[in-house]
Amino acid sequence: MQNLFYLFLFTFGAIFGSFASVLIYRLKSGEKGIFFGRSHCKDCQKELRAFELIPIVSWLKNFGKCKYCKKDVSAIYPILEISTGLVFTGVGAFLINFENIFAFDYLEIAKLFFWLTISFVTIIYIFYDILFTEIHEGIMIFGIGIAFFGIFLNYFFEINNILPSGIGSQNIEIISSLILGITILGGLYVIMLKELKEIYDLLILILIGVSIFVFKNIFPEINILENPVLNGVIGALWIFIFFFLQIVLSGGKALGGGDLRIGIMIGLLLGVKFSIISIVLTYFIGSLIGIFILIKNYNSEKQNIVPFGPFLGVGFFLTLFFSQSLLLFIRNYFSFM
Repeated sequence: MQNLFYLFLFTFGAIFGSFASVLIYRLKSGEKGIFFGRSHCKDCQKELRAFELIPIVSWLKNFGKCKYCKKDVSAIYPILEISTGLVFTGVGAFLINFENIFAFDYLEIAKLFFWLTISFVTIIYIFYDILFTEIHEGIMIFGIGIAFFGIFLNYFFEINNILPSGIGSQNIEIISSLILGITILGGLYVIMLKELKEIYDLLILILIGVSIFVFKNIFPEINILENPVLNGVIGALWIFIFFFLQIVLSGGKALGGGDLRIGIMIGLLLGVKFSIISIVLTYFIGSLIGIFILIKNYNSEKQNIVPFGPFLGVGFFLTLFFSQSLLLFIRNYFSFM
C-alpha cells in the first residue's frame, strides 16, 4: 500500500510537471490560456491531443522530437516531469504519514496538499530561473502567500511540521504576532519594489528591528522562536537582510530581486534554525557547481551566468526532507554551534 501511495505521488507529480512546463513558457511569453489553452508544438503550432501529452512517455516514444514537424523537443520537458514526480514522492516519503492518508485523516491530507503546493511553486521557480535567468513575480507572491497561510494555520493544527506548533496559543499572542509578521513582510516588500533610495531601505530595516524590540518588551512572555508565525517571519527577515547586503555591496551583480523573494519564502517555511542550514547547503552546492562551470568554460568567451534560484530550491528541498538528520549531523560534528 505504501509503494502504491508513492507511485501515485510520482505519477501525480509527473502530470503536474507537464503542466508546469506549459505554465512556465506561457507566463514568460504572455500567451493567453495558461490554465485552459490547448498545448501545441512551439515550432509548427500543431495542437496536441491528450494521448500525445503523456508525461515522460510521449517524449521517449517520439525520441525527443515533435510527432508532426520532427523538430527537436527540449529534454527540459521530461527532466521537469521526472523532477516534479520525485519531489512529490519525497513529500510523501519524508513529510507525510501515509497510513493517516489512507485513514482519511483530513489534517494529514491538508498537510499533504500544502507541501505539494509549496513543492510545485518551488519547481516552477527553479526551472523558470534555469530557462530565463529570472524569477516570475506572480509565482513568488503566490508562494509567499501560501507559506504565510501555512504557518498561520500552525496555531490551530500542525500543517507546517518543520516549524513549532502554536496550538493552544492565546488570542492576544496570535493577533499580535500576525500584526507584527504582516508589518515586517510589508516593509520587506516595499524595499523589493526598488522605488526608494538605499538610505530609505536601510531606514525601513531599522524600523523593523525597532518594532521587534518593542514587541518583545510589550509581550515578554512570547517566545519568538516557539511562535510559528514569528519564527518563520524572522527566518525570512535574516535571509532577506543577508541577500540584500550582497545585492547592495555587489551593485546588483551577486543576486537579484527574485532571489530576495525566494529567500522570504524559504525563511517563512523553514524558520530561523532550518533556514540557516538551507542557505549553507545552497552556497555549498552552488560553489561546487559554479567552480565546475567556470573550469568547463575557462577558455570560452561566453559570459558565465549561473542562476541562483535552482540552488536555493535544491537547498530548500534537502533541508525539508532531511531536516532532522541534518540537525543531528550538525549537533554531532559541530557541537560548538
